[in-house]
Amino acid sequence: MDTINLIYPTSISNLFPKEIMEDWINHGKEITFKKGDTIIKPQGFLNDIYIVKEGNVHIFYMHGDGKECVVGILSKGDFIHMFDIFTEGDSKVFAKALTDVKVSAIKKDEIRKVVKADSKLSMELLSNFSLRYQEIIEVLSQVAYGKVEERLLFLFHKLADKNKEENGWIPVSVAVTHQDIAGMVASTRETVTLLINKFIQKGFVRQHNNKIWIKKE
Repeated sequence: MDTINLIYPTSISNLFPKEIMEDWINHGKEITFKKGDTIIKPQGFLNDIYIVKEGNVHIFYMHGDGKECVVGILSKGDFIHMFDIFTEGDSKVFAKALTDVKVSAIKKDEIRKVVKADSKLSMELLSNFSLRYQEIIEVLSQVAYGKVEERLLFLFHKLADKNKEENGWIPVSVAVTHQDIAGMVASTRETVTLLINKFIQKGFVRQHNNKIWIKKE
């Protein structure tokens, strides 16, 4: 699987045996979603866990005033609602297709069976979930105490694919709108657009081939 440094939740597919992941992705029940479609929503209990086969998905909470708080972007090989693997309650988040998306639906019980049979995998998942918790705290700290400019640069560095560096510039590999970005940094689309233009003028950021690029730290 491709490894991209995205914000929560980071891919856990590499922790599972390769042959099992390939079997789930290639032989699970395939479901397609158009760009903008809601994939999961709160109070919607699911017996299946979705693995992204194609496209990008964003995960978000909805505030009472209708504003989205985006907490993650997923790509090929990611589990859309990985924390729900071990819970029986309703989902607490929304998942929406950023692009046209294909997923494989796998029964929760099937995934649990694999985890229970492999103590090493269980410990690696526990370690991964602990790391995700620490990253969430880091993101919340940025939102609570950081300036919007700092939160925006923090986000770009989290979304950047450092494996695709070109001449000291690193691309933000996921196609996100200014509105999506605003949801991730607890700001407005207008402020995000203003700050991106400011960063471009200062040489921190550039736009090339319909992507945002950040200068290597």
